Amino acid sequence: MQRRQLLTLASLLATALPARAQTAPEPAEPWQERPELQALFGQHNTVGTLVVFDTATRRWQVVNAARAYERFIPASTFKIPNTLIALDTGEAIDDRHPYAWDGQRRWLDDWNRDQTLTSAFRVSAVWVYQDIARHVGAARMQRYLQAMRYGNARIGPRLDSFWLDGDLRISAVEQVEFLRRLNEGRLPLAARTLELGKRVMLREQAKDGAWRLYAKTGWTNDVKPAVGWYVGWLERADGTACSFALNLEMRRDALAPQREAIARAMLRELGLLD
Repeated sequence: MQRRQLLTLASLLATALPARAQTAPEPAEPWQERPELQALFGQHNTVGTLVVFDTATRRWQVVNAARAYERFIPASTFKIPNTLIALDTGEAIDDRHPYAWDGQRRWLDDWNRDQTLTSAFRVSAVWVYQDIARHVGAARMQRYLQAMRYGNARIGPRLDSFWLDGDLRISAVEQVEFLRRLNEGRLPLAARTLELGKRVMLREQAKDGAWRLYAKTGWTNDVKPAVGWYVGWLERADGTACSFALNLEMRRDALAPQREAIARAMLRELGLLD
């Protein structure tokens, strides 16, 4: 075949085939370790990790990278996806959905009263979220966790306690990835679900409106040493968000209030919280 014929054939093929879409490369996401912040865990005679992702800079920052990838039971931090699932399935109609106390006295006084979805999240009322899980059912719960890519997505063996004493496990990195997808609208959830869910999870906002803090604590004694969590995100006025997840060894009960205190101190050191 002559050269002119080859060029003509190539030209015809080029016009017959669809043009390749020109896609921009994914922006880089630097990973920065912050070993100097481990001293904040040391001050409380414990070990832990903190993982942070900031959408403004697209930068990851981590304290104790090895532990950041280790999976633990999520404990009450699972109330974040459980709240979203309740709203998305209609098992909770809105953030004020009522739950009548069954009269059974439990160890925390704040649980021994009627609740709304918002109050149950705030006081971490386990019985409310167990009721939600039973009504959602195993099949739907499993589908949601897999679609959300939440940790290992295992819901066994008991439907109403798998996040407390079952097989579900998640790492600090995976917690942050989950919250990042939440804030970027990449979870398989309705827009209304996300709007109502944020109302439930709001914990604090700056007086000048510069940021809002959404967060949840968690604590499990099902492993030794016990594990405490503090996870959430800071939403800024400009729409950017900073997701974070802290976990630590709960070597004594006095560390309970320190979960949030250590996370806040680290976020301040990173210049992310005033």
